[in-house]
Amino acid sequence: MATLAIDIGATKFAVALVNPKREVLFRREVPASQLWEGLASALTEITENETEKITKIGIGSAGPINTQTGEISPVNILAWRSFPIVAKVKEIFPQAQVKMVGDAVALAVAEHAIGAGVGSKNMLGMVVSTGIGGGIIVNGAPLEGDFGNAGYFGHIVVGDYDGGCNCGRVGCVEGYASGVSMVRVAKKSGWNGDDFVALADAARAGNSLAIAAISFGTEHLAKAIINIAQIFDLHCVVVGGGVTEAGDIYWLPLQKALLSHSTSLNLVQPIKLLPAQLQRDAGLIGAAMVVGLE
Repeated sequence: MATLAIDIGATKFAVALVNPKREVLFRREVPASQLWEGLASALTEITENETEKITKIGIGSAGPINTQTGEISPVNILAWRSFPIVAKVKEIFPQAQVKMVGDAVALAVAEHAIGAGVGSKNMLGMVVSTGIGGGIIVNGAPLEGDFGNAGYFGHIVVGDYDGGCNCGRVGCVEGYASGVSMVRVAKKSGWNGDDFVALADAARAGNSLAIAAISFGTEHLAKAIINIAQIFDLHCVVVGGGVTEAGDIYWLPLQKALLSHSTSLNLVQPIKLLPAQLQRDAGLIGAAMVVGLE
Protein backbone atom coordinates (compact mmCIF):
# COMPACT_ATOMS: atom_id res chain seq x y z
CA MET A 1 0.00 0.00 0.00
CA ALA A 2 1.20 3.55 -0.73
CA THR A 3 0.32 7.00 0.54
CA LEU A 4 -1.21 9.45 -1.93
CA ALA A 5 0.67 12.76 -2.14
CA ILE A 6 -0.46 16.04 -3.69
CA ASP A 7 1.89 18.95 -4.44
CA ILE A 8 0.13 22.21 -5.33
CA GLY A 9 2.33 24.87 -6.87
CA ALA A 10 1.60 28.10 -8.70
CA THR A 11 2.64 26.66 -12.08
CA LYS A 12 1.78 22.98 -11.81
CA PHE A 13 0.07 20.38 -9.66
CA ALA A 14 1.71 17.01 -9.08
CA VAL A 15 0.21 13.86 -7.62
CA ALA A 16 1.88 10.55 -6.89
CA LEU A 17 1.86 7.47 -4.75
CA VAL A 18 4.72 7.24 -2.26
CA ASN A 19 5.65 3.86 -0.84
CA PRO A 20 7.15 3.11 2.60
CA LYS A 21 10.65 3.31 1.09
CA ARG A 22 9.89 6.95 0.18
CA GLU A 23 9.88 6.11 -3.50
CA VAL A 24 7.62 8.10 -5.82
CA LEU A 25 5.35 5.95 -8.00
CA PHE A 26 2.96 6.81 -10.83
CA ARG A 27 3.70 10.54 -10.76
CA ARG A 28 1.32 12.74 -12.76
CA GLU A 29 1.40 16.49 -13.40
CA VAL A 30 -1.13 19.00 -14.72
CA PRO A 31 -0.84 22.75 -15.29
CA ALA A 32 -2.10 24.83 -12.38
CA SER A 33 -4.30 26.70 -14.85
CA GLN A 34 -6.56 23.63 -14.95
CA LEU A 35 -7.43 24.20 -11.29
CA TRP A 36 -9.58 21.60 -9.53
CA GLU A 37 -10.79 19.94 -12.73
CA GLY A 38 -7.23 19.10 -13.73
CA LEU A 39 -6.20 18.02 -10.25
CA ALA A 40 -9.25 15.79 -9.84
CA SER A 41 -8.54 14.17 -13.19
CA ALA A 42 -4.94 13.46 -12.19
CA LEU A 43 -6.07 12.00 -8.86
CA THR A 44 -8.52 9.72 -10.60
CA GLU A 45 -5.94 8.61 -13.16
CA ILE A 46 -3.21 7.88 -10.66
CA THR A 47 -5.39 5.88 -8.29
CA GLU A 48 -6.46 3.60 -11.11
CA ASN A 49 -2.97 2.10 -10.76
CA GLU A 50 -3.52 1.34 -7.06
CA THR A 51 -5.39 -1.88 -6.35
CA GLU A 52 -5.71 -1.23 -2.61
CA LYS A 53 -7.81 1.47 -1.00
CA ILE A 54 -6.14 4.84 -0.37
CA THR A 55 -6.27 5.47 3.38
CA LYS A 56 -3.79 8.34 3.78
CA ILE A 57 -3.37 11.50 1.73
CA GLY A 58 -0.79 14.23 2.25
CA ILE A 59 -1.18 17.67 0.67
CA GLY A 60 1.60 20.21 0.30
CA SER A 61 0.27 23.51 -1.02
CA ALA A 62 1.52 26.93 -1.96
CA GLY A 63 0.32 29.37 0.63
CA PRO A 64 -1.14 30.77 2.56
CA ILE A 65 -3.05 27.75 3.78
CA ASN A 66 -5.55 27.25 6.57
CA THR A 67 -5.12 23.91 8.29
CA GLN A 68 -8.02 24.62 10.64
CA THR A 69 -10.57 24.87 7.82
CA GLY A 70 -8.79 22.80 5.16
CA GLU A 71 -8.77 25.76 2.77
CA ILE A 72 -6.02 27.29 0.65
CA SER A 73 -5.56 30.75 -0.86
CA PRO A 74 -2.33 30.55 -2.89
CA VAL A 75 -1.10 34.06 -3.65
CA ASN A 76 -0.28 33.15 -7.24
CA ILE A 77 -3.46 31.19 -7.99
CA LEU A 78 -5.90 34.08 -8.08
CA ALA A 79 -8.92 31.87 -8.80
CA TRP A 80 -8.50 30.04 -5.49
CA ARG A 81 -9.38 32.06 -2.42
CA SER A 82 -10.51 30.02 0.58
CA PHE A 83 -10.67 27.03 -1.74
CA PRO A 84 -11.79 23.95 0.26
CA ILE A 85 -9.08 21.61 -0.99
CA VAL A 86 -9.35 19.10 1.86
CA ALA A 87 -13.12 18.78 1.46
CA LYS A 88 -12.75 18.40 -2.30
CA VAL A 89 -10.18 15.63 -1.91
CA LYS A 90 -12.37 13.86 0.64
CA GLU A 91 -15.24 13.87 -1.84
CA ILE A 92 -13.12 11.51 -3.94
CA PHE A 93 -11.61 9.61 -0.99
CA PRO A 94 -14.23 9.84 1.80
CA GLN A 95 -12.56 7.26 4.07
CA ALA A 96 -9.02 8.66 3.83
CA GLN A 97 -7.09 10.55 6.49
CA VAL A 98 -5.92 13.86 5.01
CA LYS A 99 -3.11 16.06 6.32
CA MET A 100 -2.13 19.40 4.76
CA VAL A 101 1.06 21.46 5.10
CA GLY A 102 2.70 24.23 3.12
CA ASP A 103 4.59 23.10 0.03
CA ALA A 104 7.91 24.33 1.43
CA VAL A 105 7.20 22.58 4.73
CA ALA A 106 6.78 19.37 2.73
CA LEU A 107 10.11 20.01 1.00
CA ALA A 108 11.79 20.71 4.34
CA VAL A 109 10.45 17.49 5.88
CA ALA A 110 11.71 15.36 3.00
CA GLU A 111 15.09 17.05 2.63
CA HIS A 112 15.67 16.87 6.39
CA ALA A 113 14.88 13.17 6.46
CA ILE A 114 16.60 11.83 3.34
CA GLY A 115 18.03 14.78 1.42
CA ALA A 116 20.47 17.65 1.84
CA GLY A 117 19.45 18.38 5.44
CA VAL A 118 20.18 14.96 6.90
CA GLY A 119 21.91 15.33 10.25
CA SER A 120 20.73 18.86 10.96
CA LYS A 121 18.72 19.56 14.10
CA ASN A 122 17.26 22.82 12.82
CA MET A 123 16.81 23.73 9.16
CA LEU A 124 15.21 26.18 6.78
CA GLY A 125 13.81 24.63 3.62
CA MET A 126 12.90 26.90 0.72
CA VAL A 127 11.08 26.76 -2.58
CA VAL A 128 12.14 29.41 -5.12
CA SER A 129 10.01 29.22 -8.23
CA THR A 130 7.02 31.24 -9.45
CA GLY A 131 6.69 32.15 -5.78
CA ILE A 132 8.87 31.81 -2.70
CA GLY A 133 7.99 29.63 0.28
CA GLY A 134 9.69 28.44 3.41
CA GLY A 135 9.44 25.61 5.88
CA ILE A 136 11.25 25.37 9.20
CA ILE A 137 12.48 22.31 11.05
CA VAL A 138 13.00 22.91 14.78
CA ASN A 139 14.50 20.19 16.99
CA GLY A 140 13.93 17.69 14.20
CA ALA A 141 10.24 18.42 13.65
CA PRO A 142 8.37 20.74 11.27
CA LEU A 143 7.03 23.98 12.71
CA GLU A 144 3.44 24.58 11.61
CA GLY A 145 2.06 27.59 13.52
CA ASP A 146 -1.61 28.49 14.09
CA PHE A 147 -2.79 27.83 10.53
CA GLY A 148 0.11 25.96 8.93
CA ASN A 149 2.03 29.00 7.68
CA ALA A 150 5.06 29.05 9.97
CA GLY A 151 8.13 29.80 7.88
CA TYR A 152 6.05 31.25 5.05
CA PHE A 153 8.48 34.12 4.60
CA GLY A 154 8.06 34.98 0.93
CA HIS A 155 6.10 38.10 1.77
CA ILE A 156 8.23 39.64 4.48
CA VAL A 157 9.47 43.09 3.45
CA VAL A 158 13.17 43.49 2.63
CA GLY A 159 13.10 46.84 0.81
CA ASP A 160 10.84 49.39 -0.86
CA TYR A 161 10.84 48.12 -4.44
CA ASP A 162 7.37 47.42 -5.81
CA GLY A 163 7.86 44.08 -7.52
CA GLY A 164 4.20 43.68 -8.43
CA CYS A 165 3.64 40.71 -6.15
CA ASN A 166 0.09 39.40 -6.02
CA CYS A 167 0.14 39.62 -2.23
CA GLY A 168 -0.24 43.40 -2.48
CA ARG A 169 2.75 44.32 -0.31
CA VAL A 170 5.47 46.65 -1.52
CA GLY A 171 8.98 45.38 -0.93
CA CYS A 172 8.27 41.72 -0.20
CA VAL A 173 11.02 39.24 -0.96
CA GLU A 174 8.91 37.39 -3.55
CA GLY A 175 8.54 40.65 -5.46
CA TYR A 176 12.32 40.79 -5.68
CA ALA A 177 13.48 37.22 -5.91
CA SER A 178 10.99 34.81 -7.47
CA GLY A 179 11.68 33.66 -11.00
CA VAL A 180 8.82 35.78 -12.33
CA SER A 181 10.04 38.83 -10.42
CA MET A 182 13.63 38.57 -11.66
CA VAL A 183 12.30 38.38 -15.21
CA ARG A 184 10.18 41.47 -14.51
CA VAL A 185 13.25 43.35 -13.23
CA ALA A 186 15.22 42.44 -16.34
CA LYS A 187 12.43 43.52 -18.67
CA LYS A 188 12.18 46.90 -16.95
CA SER A 189 15.87 47.35 -17.74
CA GLY A 190 15.33 46.57 -21.42
CA TRP A 191 15.94 42.82 -21.63
CA ASN A 192 13.69 40.93 -24.03
CA GLY A 193 12.80 37.41 -22.96
CA ASP A 194 9.92 35.27 -21.81
CA ASP A 195 10.81 33.44 -18.62
CA PHE A 196 13.48 32.61 -16.05
CA VAL A 197 14.93 29.81 -18.15
CA ALA A 198 15.63 32.36 -20.90
CA LEU A 199 16.94 34.82 -18.33
CA ALA A 200 19.41 32.28 -16.96
CA ASP A 201 20.52 31.39 -20.48
CA ALA A 202 21.11 35.05 -21.25
CA ALA A 203 23.11 35.49 -18.04
CA ARG A 204 25.32 32.52 -18.94
CA ALA A 205 25.93 34.15 -22.32
CA GLY A 206 27.13 37.28 -20.54
CA ASN A 207 24.08 39.53 -20.90
CA SER A 208 24.61 42.27 -18.32
CA LEU A 209 20.90 42.97 -17.82
CA ALA A 210 20.17 39.31 -17.05
CA ILE A 211 23.14 39.07 -14.70
CA ALA A 212 22.04 42.23 -12.88
CA ALA A 213 18.46 40.97 -12.47
CA ILE A 214 19.61 37.69 -10.94
CA SER A 215 21.99 39.52 -8.62
CA PHE A 216 19.16 41.86 -7.61
CA GLY A 217 16.96 38.90 -6.71
CA THR A 218 19.57 36.86 -4.89
CA GLU A 219 20.75 39.87 -2.89
CA HIS A 220 17.31 40.39 -1.40
CA LEU A 221 16.61 36.71 -0.96
CA ALA A 222 19.81 36.46 1.07
CA LYS A 223 18.58 39.25 3.35
CA ALA A 224 15.37 37.32 4.02
CA ILE A 225 17.25 34.07 4.66
CA ILE A 226 19.45 35.77 7.24
CA ASN A 227 16.41 37.30 8.94
CA ILE A 228 14.87 33.85 9.40
CA ALA A 229 18.17 32.24 10.38
CA GLN A 230 18.73 34.83 13.10
CA ILE A 231 15.24 34.43 14.55
CA PHE A 232 15.49 30.64 14.79
CA ASP A 233 19.26 30.30 15.32
CA LEU A 234 19.63 27.83 12.47
CA HIS A 235 22.63 27.33 10.23
CA CYS A 236 21.38 24.86 7.60
CA VAL A 237 19.45 26.22 4.61
CA VAL A 238 18.23 23.94 1.82
CA VAL A 239 16.94 25.55 -1.37
CA GLY A 240 14.81 23.84 -4.00
CA GLY A 241 12.35 24.89 -6.67
CA GLY A 242 12.49 25.50 -10.39
CA VAL A 243 14.74 28.57 -10.21
CA THR A 244 17.57 26.58 -8.62
CA GLU A 245 17.65 24.30 -11.67
CA ALA A 246 19.50 27.13 -13.44
CA GLY A 247 22.68 25.98 -11.68
CA ASP A 248 25.71 28.12 -10.95
CA ILE A 249 24.45 31.21 -12.76
CA TYR A 250 21.89 31.47 -9.96
CA TRP A 251 23.61 29.58 -7.16
CA LEU A 252 26.91 31.45 -7.08
CA PRO A 253 25.35 34.93 -6.71
CA LEU A 254 23.09 33.58 -3.97
CA GLN A 255 26.08 32.13 -2.11
CA LYS A 256 27.97 35.41 -2.43
CA ALA A 257 25.02 37.48 -1.22
CA LEU A 258 24.34 35.17 1.72
CA LEU A 259 27.96 35.35 2.81
CA SER A 260 27.89 39.14 2.71
CA HIS A 261 24.84 39.27 5.00
CA SER A 262 25.71 36.47 7.43
CA THR A 263 28.75 37.98 9.16
CA SER A 264 27.33 37.98 12.70
CA LEU A 265 25.93 34.44 12.46
CA ASN A 266 29.19 33.20 10.99
CA LEU A 267 30.95 34.24 14.19
CA VAL A 268 29.24 31.20 15.73
CA GLN A 269 29.22 28.82 12.77
CA PRO A 270 29.02 29.45 9.01
CA ILE A 271 25.61 28.97 7.46
CA LYS A 272 25.45 25.95 5.16
CA LEU A 273 23.58 26.80 1.96
CA LEU A 274 22.69 23.54 0.23
CA PRO A 275 20.81 22.68 -2.97
CA ALA A 276 17.86 20.35 -2.48
CA GLN A 277 18.74 16.77 -3.42
CA LEU A 278 15.30 15.35 -4.07
CA GLN A 279 14.49 17.84 -6.81
CA ARG A 280 10.84 17.79 -7.89
CA ASP A 281 9.99 14.80 -5.74
CA ALA A 282 10.71 16.59 -2.46
CA GLY A 283 7.25 18.10 -2.05
CA LEU A 284 5.50 14.82 -2.80
CA ILE A 285 7.69 12.77 -0.48
CA GLY A 286 7.35 15.32 2.32
CA ALA A 287 3.58 15.58 1.93
CA ALA A 288 3.33 11.81 2.20
CA MET A 289 5.63 11.74 5.23
CA VAL A 290 3.59 14.25 7.24
CA VAL A 291 0.44 12.12 7.00
CA GLY A 292 2.37 8.87 7.40
CA LEU A 293 3.73 6.35 4.93
CA GLU A 294 1.93 3.07 4.46
